[in-house]
Amino acid sequence: MQTINIIKIEDGFKFSIMKFEFNNSSEIEILSDTTCHIPTNKGLIFFDTSVTIEGQSFETIEEWITELYK
Repeated sequence: MQTINIIKIEDGFKFSIMKFEFNNSSEIEILSDTTCHIPTNKGLIFFDTSVTIEGQSFETIEEWITELYK
């Protein structure tokens, strides 16, 4: 199974060939210690901690979210 790796861009992120902008009018929804919904211009995106951010892995979804929004 191939791991998804997110690349941060200004006001959002990209993976594969798709770019997403943060939707700051909606709130992040933490579903569990390892899963969440991130609001974007293309709707809510489900993520878990198996997804890396610029090659970095995270133990908790809170750490993952903090890195994504840095």
